[in-house]
Amino acid sequence: MKFNERYSLASSLQHSCQSLISLKSFHARLLISGSIFSSNVTLNKIIRIYSRLGAIDYAHKVFDTIPDQPNQFIWTALIHGHVENSNYKESLGLFRRMLRESIPPLKFTVSSILKCLSRQKRLSEGESIHGLVVKLSFELDPTVQNSLIDVYARSEEIRVARKVFDGMSHRDVVSWNSMISCYGNCYQVDAALELFHSMPERNVVSWTAMLCGYAKTGNMEEAQNMFDEMPVRDLAAWKVMISGYMDVGNFSAACCTFNKMPSNKDIGSWNIMIAGLCKAGRLDFARDFFDRMPSRNGASWCMMIDGYVKAGDVDNARLLFDQMNDKNLVSWSTMIAGYAKNGRASHALKLFNQFKHLGIEPDESFIMTVISVCSQLGILDIAEDIVSNYVQCTHFSNLHLVTSLIDMYSKCGSVERAWQVFGNVHKKDLFCYSAMIAAFANHGRGREAIALFHEMLSHNIKPDGVAFLGILTACNHGGLVNEGKECFELMRKEFDVLPLEKHYACLVDLLGRAGCLNDAYRVIKNMPMEPHSVVWGSFLAACRAHRNVELAEVAASWLFQIEPDNSGNYILLSSIYAAAGRWDDVAKVRTLLRKRGVRKNRGSSWIELDHVVHEFVMGDVSHVDCEKIYFVLNLILEDMGI
Repeated sequence: MKFNERYSLASSLQHSCQSLISLKSFHARLLISGSIFSSNVTLNKIIRIYSRLGAIDYAHKVFDTIPDQPNQFIWTALIHGHVENSNYKESLGLFRRMLRESIPPLKFTVSSILKCLSRQKRLSEGESIHGLVVKLSFELDPTVQNSLIDVYARSEEIRVARKVFDGMSHRDVVSWNSMISCYGNCYQVDAALELFHSMPERNVVSWTAMLCGYAKTGNMEEAQNMFDEMPVRDLAAWKVMISGYMDVGNFSAACCTFNKMPSNKDIGSWNIMIAGLCKAGRLDFARDFFDRMPSRNGASWCMMIDGYVKAGDVDNARLLFDQMNDKNLVSWSTMIAGYAKNGRASHALKLFNQFKHLGIEPDESFIMTVISVCSQLGILDIAEDIVSNYVQCTHFSNLHLVTSLIDMYSKCGSVERAWQVFGNVHKKDLFCYSAMIAAFANHGRGREAIALFHEMLSHNIKPDGVAFLGILTACNHGGLVNEGKECFELMRKEFDVLPLEKHYACLVDLLGRAGCLNDAYRVIKNMPMEPHSVVWGSFLAACRAHRNVELAEVAASWLFQIEPDNSGNYILLSSIYAAAGRWDDVAKVRTLLRKRGVRKNRGSSWIELDHVVHEFVMGDVSHVDCEKIYFVLNLILEDMGI
């Protein structure tokens, strides 16, 4: 194909293919005619337009079918397309492959990769590319230099960013704006202002960068002064002001600014108002903005649902969720996590069962949410289904997910499966070790927990309060009194970890279970903070086990003050009196219980049968098979002679 024909084809492609359908049609005609690979210019254009339209998979398929080695322009087109579609891992992989195949990168290739690294704040790789820039003699190119400034700026390496900036022979407005943003993001607004005044020319981005700096430091007075001086205000400047006022809690100023905006408010402007009001717990105002929105996107719905969830109003959250037409992964995850966080794990599981049939691919965050639900319910069969269907080998590099899996298996009663997951991790961190230590602890395997703790120390991983709580729990459940005392001292003296009330409660419980009630009481009296219900509750339970009425009365008197409506404390003290034959005191506690109007908490339990969770509350008659259940129960009671 001649040059003029190739140029005409590429030009036609650029102007006629403004949608994915038209591009696919044009692409199909080229395939049928056999001219698709006759022009690198045309291939470049096709890859770029597919990428711009968000169809990066199609762009990659075109690239993979090129029979000869693609040139550096085509490589750059695909790398840039992945960056613009936020496929950072793929773009880096392509760039490394390009270098391995000895394809020399263009300046634009390097600036695209630097953009990728800056968005991920991957400083070490950015420094490596900086070395490559020098090697390729690209260090004087303004676009590459601006990209380098952005990498260092986003990683808050101000000194290095400024060094690159000062070394530029020609600075454009992008260079100045990047440096101003760098100072603003690092709370150095005075330095940003000095640069701002030194600029040979400014644009709206320059002004907005200064607004961001003032808003980040909470200085909305100076931000407002600069906003008032702006010769031209774009939508971004208005949004910065609204968001800044929201962050400092000045909702009236935020609303006033929002109302003064030009009539072309976009969805993002409304979402900033909704997000700020939800975060502040002002759900009525947030809902008013939500209802008045001319149009909404998925973020609008999810923010409002999340606002209700965080306020504990999961019923209103569910009503809103059910009204949402195009539910995406984020909305499902928000609602399922909302049920889980508000103690309604069975509702979360029912919703997950609906989600499974939609064919939506879950991400790691969603998987962790469902794992949390299984942990709360302790259902091993469903947990195993989640792992087999959604957890891949690649997920074991995500230590947060691994930690959640260990915790889930532990709470589902399978410490062996938790140990298998732990063993599959090559580079374990503190959280991973802490989860496994807690798993051993909660299953009464104290010696193994202690051995794992020492293994962690041998790998130079410093324990924190969570790890020590796991070890103290292990000693507690295993009755290892001396080891528990040593651990508590080690925590304070060698690792300088300040014990919290949970740690004291665990030590008190350990001593109490072993019958060392006076030692436990001594620990309580020497606590640096005021003991609360967990500590006194553990102590009261120990007093009951060892029939120490005197100390039980001390513990109960504190508990009656701290949580006067907890029926369990009254009943426990009553049982202690009854065991000691002090029936008059039993009657006094019962009278006190009635006088204060304290009601006994209704017992509840659940069982999983054929992947379905059945929940029962004492005296409940709402189960669908209620009559059959009570009929069988009565038969059992008759056989028992009750």
